Amino acid sequence: MNSNIIQERQNDEALLKIQYAARVSFNSAEKFHHFAWIACIVSAFSVFLPSSWPMYIINGIPCIADIFAFLFSIITSQKVNLASTLRKYFDSYVLDIQLNQFSETELRKIREQTEKIYLKSPINAAIQMSNTGSDSPPGVRNWYTFSEFYDGLDAQFECQRQNTWWNSKMVMIRTIATVVVLFVVGGIFIALLLSNNILNILLCSAGILIKICERIIENWRYLCISRQIDGSQQTIEVHPTKEGIEKLQNLIDERRSINVLELGWFHNKLANKFSKLYEKLVS
Repeated sequence: MNSNIIQERQNDEALLKIQYAARVSFNSAEKFHHFAWIACIVSAFSVFLPSSWPMYIINGIPCIADIFAFLFSIITSQKVNLASTLRKYFDSYVLDIQLNQFSETELRKIREQTEKIYLKSPINAAIQMSNTGSDSPPGVRNWYTFSEFYDGLDAQFECQRQNTWWNSKMVMIRTIATVVVLFVVGGIFIALLLSNNILNILLCSAGILIKICERIIENWRYLCISRQIDGSQQTIEVHPTKEGIEKLQNLIDERRSINVLELGWFHNKLANKFSKLYEKLVS
């Protein structure tokens, strides 16, 4: 395995379809994740409905909103699982890491899901598959780029370093955006809290409180895996081994499967900038 082979493999049409399907799935997961949050917020803020309204409306709105939030959360998890599996296969094949971990049944399911997603929007897929990260809109061609020739473990590890570097940039953006949104929503909620009954607020806020607890747990898992990835990467830089590369890849795959999503809009806007920045770092 060397960087030339990786370049060829990643731009095979079948692999480009898989990368496109993975991106669509992650973007879809992000959309349903936002829908879940909106439903939770609607449920929480329903406490401020006029008391003159019929009780079936006052009680029905938060109940229905919480049900939708639950359904949207399930769909989000399913989309994340699909997207992470597709990315896992892509890296496994392109980097030649533990390819035998997939059964024939799993491979057929991957192909089936990929084709379904591709056929839903073949024109958009063609654009994504022909564009690189430096184009507008950013695409999935040349997912891994090389400034020099890498061979063996060095080629595999360079791709893993690109994965972790991009992830670190998007995590920073996601964290800042999340803090700003929570601050604004929390401020509005606290301001309105002063004029309402505490018990009613707790009842209407059950959905959003559960969602916040879920987010804390998932982000904590994400943080723990990220720390393991950093440690594994530092070990490989000192002493690269096949076992170390496989362990790091397993951690990367596990982190992708965690229901913590980046912000696709920011990725589209900053992909060109980050692509050029990384080229300068390694050139």
